[in-house]
Amino acid sequence: MFTLGFSTFVISFLVTGLLFFVVLWIYYDRRDRQYYDRQRIRHVHHCVKCGALYEIRDGSKSENCPDCGFKNAPLRF
Repeated sequence: MFTLGFSTFVISFLVTGLLFFVVLWIYYDRRDRQYYDRQRIRHVHHCVKCGALYEIRDGSKSENCPDCGFKNAPLRF
């Protein structure tokens, strides 16, 4: 039968626990990065007709103003 010493058991237990937390860290880091990248990608528009500021998150380059309906281009920073 295979025998395992106490020190080997403790070391393997600690390494397994550490590996588990590293995998969780990588998973949540990638998940949060994808979430915040989607939140970050948005376009701010300024209406030249009525002066309203509004944002669009779907990536369209020109959008109608929600107040007056005038088609505006996004602001460039």
